[in-house]
Amino acid sequence: MHICLLPPEILLHVFAIYQEDYYGSRATLASLARTCKKFKEPALDILWQDLKGLEPILSCLVACLPAGVSDKNTRGTLTLKGPLSNGEWRLFNRYAQRVHSLTVSSPSLDNTNDRVVQAFISAPSPLLPNLRSLYWRDNQECFVPLLRTLLGPTITSLKLDDCLNYTSFAKLLASLGARCPYIRELECLYDEVDSEEISDAICEALCGLKGLLRLRTDVLNTRALGHLAPLPSLQRLHLDLSAYSADEPQSNIVSTFSSHFDHVRFTIPIPFIFSHCLNNVRFLSCRSVTVRVDYEDPQDPPYDPSDAIDLISSFSKCFSPTLEHIRFKFDFPFSRIVEEDVLANPLFALHFDAIAPLLSFGRLTNLDLDWICASAIHDASLKSMAQSWPHLENFRFGSSARWVVVPSLTFVGLVHLIHHCQRLRSIAMPFCACPVDANSEPFSETTPNEKITALFVGVSPIVDPISVACQLHTLLPKLTSVGFSHFDTDFSIPPPFEHVEDDWRRVNDFLKVLFTNAQMKRSTGQAH
Repeated sequence: MHICLLPPEILLHVFAIYQEDYYGSRATLASLARTCKKFKEPALDILWQDLKGLEPILSCLVACLPAGVSDKNTRGTLTLKGPLSNGEWRLFNRYAQRVHSLTVSSPSLDNTNDRVVQAFISAPSPLLPNLRSLYWRDNQECFVPLLRTLLGPTITSLKLDDCLNYTSFAKLLASLGARCPYIRELECLYDEVDSEEISDAICEALCGLKGLLRLRTDVLNTRALGHLAPLPSLQRLHLDLSAYSADEPQSNIVSTFSSHFDHVRFTIPIPFIFSHCLNNVRFLSCRSVTVRVDYEDPQDPPYDPSDAIDLISSFSKCFSPTLEHIRFKFDFPFSRIVEEDVLANPLFALHFDAIAPLLSFGRLTNLDLDWICASAIHDASLKSMAQSWPHLENFRFGSSARWVVVPSLTFVGLVHLIHHCQRLRSIAMPFCACPVDANSEPFSETTPNEKITALFVGVSPIVDPISVACQLHTLLPKLTSVGFSHFDTDFSIPPPFEHVEDDWRRVNDFLKVLFTNAQMKRSTGQAH
């Protein structure tokens, strides 16, 4: 063996790379463990550190027992005929102590009977003494004692998925702070709970976990937010409002989150739910926010304009001006909308008043409003937006769908954006691309941006592709091509959109020539 492979730390690293990057099989790692003494311990550590199911543990238990102590019944379920001796537990622990991560789901428990569970919970020492991460996906109350056994002081990450519909689970969660004092990451999903008593008990238990850094949980009512707000150390929070009840009256009590959040994420079924649930919720310090709208029926309209306005208004009230990243992610197939009554409907266009509440976020570096129809936003409005967000680096604005409502924005609006947001790296925005006077403001006062290498224009109508290409190259000298949408609709494309694909292809052809020519000039200048 090469001397470089002698240190076990190097072997651990090599085996871990094989396991993670090359999807190494457990059989191969087991073979490596049997190859030589040097390989044995590192290979076994990697083999056992991350288990997807209880089967390896059950197989290990059987292997540690003398013949006749374990058996399988007619359904293939493992059973024990007697207790394990201390020596048999010590043998089992040689492998169990290597487990750092475990996933337990209902199928993996099907082959486990009461005697095996009783053996596990009565083990003379912790069953998995170095377990750090546990993902539990089973709601059978008979296995709560096993879950309780696995929850020890080494746990730092726990995910409980739809298993809290019994009081026994909620009580166990209430003791989580004492059982797992070093827990830092928790996912607690309970949207199928139909008892307000259990729901409230879960939320009260969560608010006792003072050391949590990352939390994902369901929110069924506004009371839940009041329980979660006092958590002092949270850095990342994911609130799932998919099962939130909008029938209950809105709370008049303001819930204030004072933690310094790195990221907050909301999952909502429709925009209205955000406004209803978070009307009286405040986040004092947060760097990044994502609002994900998880549509149940993609056949519905993409959004109700009044709900969209309320969503943006409510959002602006929730967060302090320190926000740097805002993303509204609509899980709606905007790019596949083909109906004329949607794409050509000016009622979907949001006006500047709808966007204006976001102007208070003066530290924005990333803004994603790609889901809206921005055809009613004018050049002067975009100038105000750009002046309010001078630190913008990435800007996505109304280009997801192939809207055929003529944009009010022109090339002048794009110039305002580049002029006032000098850190920009990418832009996605439809506008009317037309020649402008390069000797007049704002074009003449705008410094070319060499950072922008990505520009997406959706279905922007265009006049004089050659002039547009020259203007783009002057403002964005590192831009080599423009992305645009391709029409696939059930109706005839109205003017001025009927030739946009061919015209933008011409722009790209000219951009390549202009970029290549500029490169040649720079190269020639350097040569001299």
